[in-house]
Amino acid sequence: MFNVLRIGSSGMKSAQNVMDNIADQVSNSSTDGYKRNIADFSELLTNQIGKDEVVLSQNAQNSSINAGAKAVISKTDFRQGTIVPSDNNFDMAIDGNGFFGVESESGKLMLTRNGAFHQNADNSISDASGNRLSMDCYVPFSQWPKGSEVNIGQDGLVTAVDSQGKTEQLGKVILYSPGNNDQLASLGEGKYVQPDGLVLYNSKDNPDKGFGSIKQKALESSNVDIMQSMTDMIITQRAYQANAKSITTSDDMLEVINTIL
Repeated sequence: MFNVLRIGSSGMKSAQNVMDNIADQVSNSSTDGYKRNIADFSELLTNQIGKDEVVLSQNAQNSSINAGAKAVISKTDFRQGTIVPSDNNFDMAIDGNGFFGVESESGKLMLTRNGAFHQNADNSISDASGNRLSMDCYVPFSQWPKGSEVNIGQDGLVTAVDSQGKTEQLGKVILYSPGNNDQLASLGEGKYVQPDGLVLYNSKDNPDKGFGSIKQKALESSNVDIMQSMTDMIITQRAYQANAKSITTSDDMLEVINTIL
């Protein structure tokens, strides 16, 4: 009887963890470049049931009872979201494989699919948190033509027209691709880091790794399916209710047993 209470309790906790993950998906459904996490239920330790414990049918085989359930984030779904147009000249989206690289003030490289960038007063390009976009600069930012519109090609090539009407190549946006996306560690806010010792390709040194094309004045939407998330929410609520019912039923049975004794 007490096993049933423990199992029901673990089921409720697992359902709550899954519900938290669904809530995170729904709240970030409009966040550019957001990738949803997939939460799965896993069975805890399984204990075999012997004939001395309960009466088993002659047809029963490998009878056992587990110690409950646990919800774990099994992986991140890195499938591409819908690409939508934008009015910002420095907004970018990757159509295909790869990540943008952004560098913190300490020089730490982080990967992201969120291409919402802007140009700073010193002409450098950064995200909303101030992390600079990883680029191969042909011309120092301080020498970029002032007042001219910057164009970014599908291959990441950044160009601008100078005062004499001549097109000048300023640099190139670098895309990154880990050997295995599942090995990335999430930092939150749609940013990831590659663990030390694992391979990380880039479009400058490894252009043959099948990097996607960059679309200027566009953003990648999150890959959250709201309808699927709402369906998962209903299923999880039912699982929570079922586990709660098992606890109340066990409590009622214990109360009856105590009354009889």
